[in-house]
Order: sequence, then C-alpha cells, then structure tokens
Amino acid sequence: MKYVAPSEPRPIGGVLDDWLRLFRCSFRRCWPLALIAAVAGMALQLIVMPPPPRPGLSVLQYLQQTGSMMHMPQVIVGDAIFWLIVLAVYGALLAQQVAVARGDDSRSVGDSLAEGLRRLPRMLLGGLLLALILAAVILPAGISAGLLIGLHQAGREPVPLLLGAGCGILALALLLLYVSVRLEFWLPAIFVEDCRGAASLGRSWRLVRGQWWRVTAITFVAGIIMWILNLAIGGTFGLIGGIVAAHGFGLGDILYRIRFGAALALIARVVTMPLLTAVWLAIYHDLRLRLEGSDLAARAEALGGR
Repeated sequence: MKYVAPSEPRPIGGVLDDWLRLFRCSFRRCWPLALIAAVAGMALQLIVMPPPPRPGLSVLQYLQQTGSMMHMPQVIVGDAIFWLIVLAVYGALLAQQVAVARGDDSRSVGDSLAEGLRRLPRMLLGGLLLALILAAVILPAGISAGLLIGLHQAGREPVPLLLGAGCGILALALLLLYVSVRLEFWLPAIFVEDCRGAASLGRSWRLVRGQWWRVTAITFVAGIIMWILNLAIGGTFGLIGGIVAAHGFGLGDILYRIRFGAALALIARVVTMPLLTAVWLAIYHDLRLRLEGSDLAARAEALGGR
C-alpha cells in the first residue's frame, strides 16, 4: 500500500489516521533502523548490570555495587555513545518516513542512516539549545523547591510563602509544558524543510502558534497508544527476561531479574520509535497545511481588495 499525504488540513481523528498509515507504509524499512537503537540500549544495560548477587551479599551491598558502577568512566562514555546512536536513528527514521511521505519508496535503510548521520551536528545543536531553553524554565522551579525544603528543615513554614512558592512552581510547570509543545517539532523541521539547528526551533514555535491545544490533544492520544504498545511488547519480553535471568528468589535476585527484564524490554523501541517519528511528521504536515493555507487565503484577500 502506497502512502498518500493529505492535501488539506484534517480533524484530530484524521491526523491520527494519517499517522498510522504513514507508520504502516514505512515500517518495513524503519524497523531495522529502530532495532539498532534497541540493541544499543540493551547492550548498555547489560554491560552496566552487575552479576547476580553472591550468596551472603546483603541487598544494601548489592545496591551499593550497582550504584558504584553507574559512575565509572566507561559507563559515562557508553551513555554518551548510546544517546548519539539514538539521535542518529531518530534522524534516519525521519529521513526514511519523509521520503515515504513524498512518494519515494526507493530510499534504502543505508541511505536513511547516512542521512541521519550527516545531519547529526544540526540535531546536536538543536538539542543543546532546547535543553538550555527548558533548563531556563526549570531552574526557577528548582530554586523554589530548594527554598521550601530549607524552610521545612529550619522549622519555618509561613503559609503565605508556601502558597506563593507552590503557585510559582505550578505556573512554571505549566510554562514548561507550553514551551515543550511549542518546540516539539524541531527535529522534523530539520528533515522536512532542511532547517539548521537553531532555525528548526523557531520553525516549530511558529507552526504550533494558535494550535497548541490541538497539538497537545493529538500528542496525548498518540502517547497513550504508544504507552500501551510499549507496555504490551516490553512487558512480554521483560517478563521472559525476568524468568530466565536468575534462579534465586531473594530480594537481590529479584532486583537482578527486574534489571535484566528491563534491558530486554527495550526491544519495544523497534515499534515505538517509528511510531513517534511518524506522529511528529503527521502533525507537522497538518500544521504546515494550516499555516500555508491561511497565508494563501490572506494573500488572496489582500489581492482582491486592491
């Protein structure tokens, strides 16, 4: 079945239907790309996982052993490499699905991966700028929370200050949600319109203007669907991993089973990563139709008034 992109804005249900059609039509070439990220995640989890607890090792000692491994230099480097792989895979998935949306079924998995790697510097710059923007929103909330904790420990909790700080934290949380949705489509902007790192954030901000509630609703529904699939697929593999991971039933053995199962559960990314990029592109295309359609209507009205 060949994918055909909508030629006019659609209702929320129509955008969701377009999302699933794009996913189905592109999945054959997308799942090997997503498998790269899933395998990289599982490998990292298994590398940093300590062996099953030895007999006589207390739960506290086992947890300390686990925690100490997370600060090892090779683990930190491994985390950095893993996230670079994930970002490149997201780029490759977007490149593949953009080609499908444009009617090009000839792009190979290797071509898409090369495209994701080629645009990795733009994605890194955009991601860094996004992190700085969100950090600027989060920082005041963290300061307010620290102030509340300090007052509580000092035994001084004036009600007006508590209420003011609580309202401030809530307002900042809502602001964080608002900004996150406005900047959600910076990655598609890089692959759909060839935007640079900083320009992609501005493009996303302009596209979502006036459509925040609509975008939030579509993202929420898609997120629920992806969460259910992740729970079903990841839960199945995680349960299998937990059963075969260890033979004991002490608390340490149970913790080991949980971590091993969580590593195998990452196989769900083979499905959820292409779903995520597809919903980005479906919403992005709908937003462009709405913005460019309104621009054309305004131009026609201006010409008619002359």
